[in-house]
Formats: sequence, structure tokens, C-alpha cells
Amino acid sequence: MDKRRGRPFPDAVILKPLAFNLEEALQVENLYRPNLYAMYQNDVRNGEVTLSSRDDAVNRLRFLRVWLDIPHFTFFLSVSYLDMFLSKMRVQEKYLKCITLSCLHLALTNSCDQVDVNHLVKISQSKCTSGDVIRMSKIIKEKLKSPPVKTAVDFLEIYIEVLKYISTQWEHIIKKDLNSIKQRMLILLEVLLANSNTAYLRPAAIALIVFQREVEKIMAVGLPNKSVYFLGEVLQFLATVREIQLKCKIKNSELRACFLQVSKVLQEYEKRGSKGDRHREQLNWNFSMSTVQESQNRSSYCPSFQTIQE
Repeated sequence: MDKRRGRPFPDAVILKPLAFNLEEALQVENLYRPNLYAMYQNDVRNGEVTLSSRDDAVNRLRFLRVWLDIPHFTFFLSVSYLDMFLSKMRVQEKYLKCITLSCLHLALTNSCDQVDVNHLVKISQSKCTSGDVIRMSKIIKEKLKSPPVKTAVDFLEIYIEVLKYISTQWEHIIKKDLNSIKQRMLILLEVLLANSNTAYLRPAAIALIVFQREVEKIMAVGLPNKSVYFLGEVLQFLATVREIQLKCKIKNSELRACFLQVSKVLQEYEKRGSKGDRHREQLNWNFSMSTVQESQNRSSYCPSFQTIQE
């Protein structure tokens, strides 16, 4: 109990109920963690999936998540399925679009989200049929055995509980809406998973870095005159983050290396965003034959109206 303010420290109140959730997530974190680094070390044969094409596939999943309003959890689950399948199997790049769509379909099925397969195929423009997607989904499910995957978003949800407590007790520091803060963190996690330079990092570590990075930004803006009293609150939060780090058994050297990688990728992302040059999915307009024929008939059409003199 803090005698000066008469309320308990965050780590004494929060980390006890969070300990069970953290332990449960940490038990399966490395068991089903895809080994993307092995893909980098292995000799990629001609026509096989590379890390660059893998990143393009994840960006395609990001586009579908936004377009179809799919929950973030389903997106992270589909990326985990994709990475696990690619790390186990040698895949030809010509099948990657179908596999990517099948991983999303499998994640939607496991998370009980209703999306029509035909609509999914049509929007993705992946040049495969709904039957191909369903058949490939069964193959992926058999190869992966549908493991209880714990993604970075699961760890972030646990860390968000810390943020909820901070928002309640330290309203003078954190004034933003919690939902907007969470959405920002989820988008940053998507960006990091779409880059193979950071996608191989531990989910617990990458979520902790994003969490600490964003909360520290908000606190830096909210600190009035950088007084000693409020700086003590910040140190209290950092002590809580340190306690989480110890619970997750993340070494200082590992956290430092992850932080450098994450900062580099996010700086590039923010730089592209300021120039309006973020990733865009290329889509083609599909017209019916009647529309095409009608446009061809009017291609040589010349208006008979007189020119208006200005």
C-alpha cells in the first residue's frame, strides 16, 4: 500500500490475477511458434515462397481484414496458421494466394466468424475457387492439428488490463480513450507481423514493446511540467513493465534487440504514412460482358452539341 496516496501499487493489484493468464499463454507460446528464421536460412528453390512473398501475403490479409471488417484476433490467428504452414512445408509461390485465403478461412471458422467463402474468393481476386479454398483449409488443418495458438494480441490483451488500471488511477496522465489506444497498438502489431524482420520475434516480447512504447508516448505528453510527483508515477509504471518482463522471462539483451528491430520497422512505417505511401492492395475492376460491349459501341461516339463560346 502506498502510504502517501493510500492506494496499492499496480503490480500488487494487477499482476496477481494476470499471473495465471500469463502462465497459460507462456506455456504454449514456443510450442507452436512458427520458425520463420529457418525459412531465411534454408535454400529457397526456384519458384518457392520467399520471405518477401510471405510479407506480401500478410499485407493481403491486412487488406481483407479491413475490407471485410474482420476482428483483429482472427487476422492474427490466420497469420499464425500461414507462418506455421510455410515453416513446415515447401510451398510453390503460385499456390500462396490460395493458401493465404485458406488460412483466413480456417481462422474465421475456428473463431466462429461468419464470412461467405464465395464472397471471400471474389473480393480477394486470388484466381481460385471456393472449392479450392475449402479443400486447402482441410489440408492446412490436418498438417497443423489446429493447435491452441497464442499470438501477440493475446499477450497485448493481458497488458491492456494494466493500462485500464492506469487509466483509472492516473487520469491526469492518460487522457485518451482506451479503445483508440488499443486500436493503435493492434495496428502496430499488424505492421510488425507483416514484416519478416520482426514477425519471428517472441509474441510476448513484441507485444510488451508496443505496449510500453505507446503508453510512454502518452505519458510524456500528459506530464504537466515534468514534476517529481508525476515522474514518480511513470517510474511506478515502468516498474510494472519490468515485473511483466520478469514474468515472461524476457532477458534484457533479448528485449533490447527486439526493441531496436521494432523501432526500425515502425519508424519506416510512420515515415511512409506521412508521405501517403503505405501498402495498397492492387485490385482489378470486373465488368460484365454487356457493360464491356456497350462501352465499346460508345468508344467512337462523337457528341453533336455545339461548343459553347466563353
